[in-house]
Amino acid sequence: MNKQVIIDIVRNIFTYRGYNISSSEICDLLAEKDDEHFLIKFEKDPNFNNIRYFSNMVKRYGKGIVISGSFDEKIRMFALDNGLMLWDRGELEMQIGRSVLAGALEKHEERPAQKEDSDYSSAPPNEPEKREYKKTINVMLRSVPVNIGKQDALSIAEAKIGIPKSQALKFIPVWYYSYSFDVQKKYKSKIVDLTGEGEGYIQAITGENFFNKYRDIKENILMPTQNYEIKEPLIQKKDAAGKALNSIIREHTKEVRLNEMIGDTIVFENKIFAPDPSEIDIKIDLLYLPFWEIKGKREVIDINGYDGHIMAIKLYNDAELV
Repeated sequence: MNKQVIIDIVRNIFTYRGYNISSSEICDLLAEKDDEHFLIKFEKDPNFNNIRYFSNMVKRYGKGIVISGSFDEKIRMFALDNGLMLWDRGELEMQIGRSVLAGALEKHEERPAQKEDSDYSSAPPNEPEKREYKKTINVMLRSVPVNIGKQDALSIAEAKIGIPKSQALKFIPVWYYSYSFDVQKKYKSKIVDLTGEGEGYIQAITGENFFNKYRDIKENILMPTQNYEIKEPLIQKKDAAGKALNSIIREHTKEVRLNEMIGDTIVFENKIFAPDPSEIDIKIDLLYLPFWEIKGKREVIDINGYDGHIMAIKLYNDAELV
């Protein structure tokens, strides 16, 4: 990550949010608004020494944010215990998306007469001339497109849960990965081929693994100006990579029945072979998947906004989902 580029981006993020920006001898940026003070520092290689030093400085003046491409888990825990906030690549992407969204919404509010992007769905049969227009904005968010529109999602939901009461579009974070390995394991005189490749994702809230392929990944996404929500990941990138590797190894583990001649006797043996984590080339990055959450009388249904697949149907009451 280029330090100056990142600092300029963060400067813009806090400027959008109404902070006064200045420089400081102990940090790269000082953002201030009312009684709130953020000391912001970029660390290419965060370690215990520079985290401890920065934390001691921050305690005297306000709150501290450390920015880096990634954080070792021990460093992460140490920094959090010392009251610092950490922005890795994933967090930075989310902060950028929020700021761009806020700026876009503000422009729409200031210029209500401006022509806006719109999409429409078919009207009911008894109103053939009427069309429902939905305002949309373009948000910087790495996502797959919303191929299933609101009306299509409502139709899918109605067949499962009855007449819908409400709907919302949610963007769920996942750690999307691709992997490959070319491994041969030798046991006695036998060679077992374990070559494999594929794609999948770790759901960044629940930690579940899914083997799936997504195409048409976009860096910007059109979304409605109302009734949507961008969820924050609870699973960190390092933890997600570990979960992905475990799932990949399980997926490509083979139990092979081997035989060999010992004297005049054929001896059979079952042997399990699996790739080692160090043998797997994996690339992983944050991605958002669109889901329609539609509530009926007693149930709520989650529909994948990319392919229309029903993800879950759950009972709920007015207080919470159960």
